[in-house]
Amino acid sequence: MGRPKQLLPVDGQPLLGLVTSRVSASRLDEVVVVLGGNASEIEVAVHLGRARVVLNPDHALGMSTSLKAGIAALGSDVERVAIVLGDQPDVSAELIDTLLDLHETSGLTAAALSIDGLLHPPVVLDRRLWPELASLEGDVGCRAVIRGRPEMVVSLVYEGRTGHPVDIDTPEDYRRWQVAQQTARPQPVGFQKDSRAVR
Repeated sequence: MGRPKQLLPVDGQPLLGLVTSRVSASRLDEVVVVLGGNASEIEVAVHLGRARVVLNPDHALGMSTSLKAGIAALGSDVERVAIVLGDQPDVSAELIDTLLDLHETSGLTAAALSIDGLLHPPVVLDRRLWPELASLEGDVGCRAVIRGRPEMVVSLVYEGRTGHPVDIDTPEDYRRWQVAQQTARPQPVGFQKDSRAVR
């Protein structure tokens, strides 16, 4: 990106602030934000509300280290976790709550979005899958776990304003997202529950 993407202006505030505010509006009991590179700058610039900050000193070793740091910061009484990426501006409290409901009623160990037949975060994982997160190495995230065990995942077919809760990883992603916001007709995000496991 060439600059901290967490600070990109989105809807009048830094990207990470927008995502955190929406996650905090969900019914999650606790919100933990894992920061790595540029942590000091981000903490000063972004209002994180009720979120608790966890610093990941090993962030240069890849995404897996942030997952491990976040999981390690949770109490022993926590039975499941919602993993939300900090660079998905279209993620909403409604989406997170719907995933939580779907996970609870399915009896499966995970719930995730299904977009064009592929499983994507946000993801809800119960404690039985946490050892698999702990075994991840390098720049690998929870996609590796859910796509490797699709039979354990209940999926939620997602249809949003941009067709995808896009990750903003590059300047082109950012420009594409901005254009989509300007051209898309405002409409509510739609969900379609799908009990089938998909890859």
